This record gives sequence, C-alpha cells and structure tokens, in this order.
Amino acid sequence: MSNRKIPNITVTLIFEGSALNRDEKIGGNILSVKKLTRGNRTLSFIGKPAIRHYLFQTLITASKWKPAEVRVIKKGNKKIVQFDITQDDIINSEELDAFGYMYTTEGENSITRKAPVGITKAVSLEPYLGDMAFYANHDLVRRGKHLGATPDINNREEHLSFYKVSFTIDAERLGRDEWIVSNKPDTNNGTLKITLHDNITKEIQNVREKSENECEVLGEDGTVKGTIRWEDLGGSYRVIFEVPEEEKERRIRDLLKAIKDGLYAQSSGEANTIVPLFIIAGAVRVPSPVFHPYIYLEPDEEKRKLVVKGIRDALANSWYQEEYKEGRKAFVWWAERLGAEAAGLDYESDWEKFLESIGLKSTG
Repeated sequence: MSNRKIPNITVTLIFEGSALNRDEKIGGNILSVKKLTRGNRTLSFIGKPAIRHYLFQTLITASKWKPAEVRVIKKGNKKIVQFDITQDDIINSEELDAFGYMYTTEGENSITRKAPVGITKAVSLEPYLGDMAFYANHDLVRRGKHLGATPDINNREEHLSFYKVSFTIDAERLGRDEWIVSNKPDTNNGTLKITLHDNITKEIQNVREKSENECEVLGEDGTVKGTIRWEDLGGSYRVIFEVPEEEKERRIRDLLKAIKDGLYAQSSGEANTIVPLFIIAGAVRVPSPVFHPYIYLEPDEEKRKLVVKGIRDALANSWYQEEYKEGRKAFVWWAERLGAEAAGLDYESDWEKFLESIGLKSTG
C-alpha cells in the first residue's frame, strides 16, 4: 500500500429526483429531458456537467469555496471561455484543484489538469414513460391583464425517478499540480513570476523563498497556503504546486460532506433534491467508481418497498478488498423508505468512524 495518508475514495449513491437536467426543445415548444435507450427502455439522465455544477454550487454555499476567474479567447471564429490560471491556481482555488481545467497557450499548446474528482452520469433506475405537463405564467398574466398580457404556455417532459450516480476522489493528485514551462521561474522581492508563454506571465505575490528552487505562498495572516517548486528538465522546467496536508484534508472532507448530505440543485426554476437515500463509500486502490455497476434497485413485494441489491458483489471487488485488508471498511447506509440486501456483510455504518479510518480527523 502507498504511504499517502488519505487513500482514493469512491462513493455511489441513489437519490430521487425530477427532471434535473433539461435538454433542447422539441418542435419548438416542448422542453425535453435528457434521455438514452437501454434495451427496450428509455431512461432519463443527468449529465456530468450538471452534477458538477450542483456539487460546486453546494460547496460555494456550504463551505465557502471560491469560483475561479475565467477568460475568453478567440479560436477561429469562435469565442471560448476557460479558467484563467494567471489569476488562480490550485493553491488559492479549490475549484481548479478538484475539478481541473484547460488553459490554452500559444498555438495548439495548453496547460491542462485532469479533474481529481471524477463524476459519472446520474442515470434513472426507472424508465421514462412519456410524462409531460403544460405550464403557463398565470399569476403574471393576471396582474398584467389590463396591459394586454396573455399566457405564455409551454410544455415540459417530466420524469420522477430514482437515480444512481458515483463520485471518485484521486487523493494522490488532489492538492498537487504540475506545469511544464520554457523559462525558469523567478523570485524577486516577495513576488514569483512564472512565464507561461511569450506574452503571458503569472505573478504570485507574498511568497517566501525556501531555497533557490522552492518558495512558500503566504496568506494575509502569514500562514503557509502552499508551496511551489521547480525542476530543471534540460530545456524546460517542471513547476509543482502543492497545498499543505491539512488543507487537502479539508477539501476532501468538504467534498464528502456535500455528497453525503445532499446537493443544492435547481432546474427550470424548481428546487430539487439530490439527497442520498442509499450510500456506499469506500477506500480503493484505483480511483475508479468500482461500486457503481453492481448497485441496483428491485421491488420486494414482501417488504413493500424497493430494495438495494448488489452490495455483496460491490464489496467483493479487489480494488476495495486490498484497502479493506488495511482496516478500512466501506461505509454503507440506506434510508427507511428503501431496503437493502446487506445481511452478513462486514461494513461500517458510522460516518465519522469511516472518515477517521481514511485519515480524515473529526472536526467536532
């Protein structure tokens, strides 16, 4: 096993939602839901970008994560919006650290960061049967009737269903980033300058030199927010950004809390729920959603409820089993409205004990 303190983590959950990811209009006036076909069934789904948006909005609200700065570049006749790494980096932006970025430099070159937080689509566990509803702005029309207002009628496809989604956290890559640049970074009077390409330089203020190839980034209160060091590759330089271990732990804890307790989600002006009714979370050797394909729902006539199945198969996956041998049990929980086939299985049912087992200290 690696010596890193926090292992890779995967979480698979089931929640109930309703038309959380609208698609384009059909026939000009029917707002559709995103759909895919599985055999002879039509399933609705919520795309990864939407889940990412809901997760980040929750982190902004609950944990005060800061949205990273963006810039607009021209590529041919198109304008492209991308994160501006001359303004932010993984040390001062949790968003860039967790969700990655691509920054285009001159020509076809770019500096990219693959997201350490992986997210699957949320696919419905019940088929879409063609439900549709008609809506109109009756209240506004009533108030503006004397002005000649008329109803704006619109049609929307609707689907209330259970959905399954998974998240993974690559704990080895979170809190660490690498850039390859042509010129050696330069420190002078508390400022670090990194040249990205000919006309663009990133300047980081309030740094303290540790050695000729490393410096610390200080906060306003003098605490160390991160370190930046560079290595000579012979013709280019590798620049390495790292956050302190305690900050990395905080970011992982924030992510897991949001996933476990529910995401802030609105679609078409309607407040909605991505609140787990079932969770299985565990430490894994490979940062992959290895529990995801095993978990499913099936009706149980005797219990008169839907039952989560596949937990035994999920816990038999060897990427989890290797971490289990280190004393890290998976966390398994389900709400009363669901059942679960988990008899005889060895798992953790206390969330705080699970966090402690993966190296996340309790914050009280």
